[in-house]
Amino acid sequence: MKNTVVWSEIAVTDLTRATRFYEKLLDSELKPETFGPYQLALFPHAEDGVGGCLMKGEGYEPSAKGTVTYLAAVPGIDAALERAWAAGAKVLMPKTALPDKQGFIAHLSDSEGNRIGLHAMS
Repeated sequence: MKNTVVWSEIAVTDLTRATRFYEKLLDSELKPETFGPYQLALFPHAEDGVGGCLMKGEGYEPSAKGTVTYLAAVPGIDAALERAWAAGAKVLMPKTALPDKQGFIAHLSDSEGNRIGLHAMS
């Protein structure tokens, strides 16, 4: 088994607003798609890598409680936090070192009110 987690969906109420927020945060474009009655925006990912998307539709409700999805903070956590602030994010947990040189994490509240994690080695 390569990865236990293979996909993540982040609930949104306003897909346009959320897409703008995440494109600024990640400094990358998201790909809009439709899946049945759902509207989504795909995060960039390698064909054999873990992927995810923003998901709008019945049964998807943003929340600051529950599961936290961690996104890669490229080129590092400080740069990603700067982009997050510029995009209007509220920082819920500042840059925090993980034990045993596993890098750094931070938590923020996105444009929809979700708690999102950032991770980077520097």
